[in-house]
Amino acid sequence: MWGHFGDGSIGPPGTYYDDRSGHVAYFWNMFDQVLVRPDLLDYFATEDVQILTDDGLEALLTRNGRPDSTMASDHLPLLFRLDL
Repeated sequence: MWGHFGDGSIGPPGTYYDDRSGHVAYFWNMFDQVLVRPDLLDYFATEDVQILTDDGLEALLTRNGRPDSTMASDHLPLLFRLDL
């Protein structure tokens, strides 16, 4: 998942943003995952998974582009498709 999104994708580079200071700060994290068992890999394309930034009506991000925990959650949801 991290290799799929990371810095090269359109939209946020992860599903969780942590801006606490510390010795090491990574900020964006990819805690949320899509796990597919090997038997289903033929029905799954990596381009069919995306990080949602809105619910179709309202943004799930704040103005500074971070998850809006007052709107929904401090994690952004994933949407994926299996072509069965």
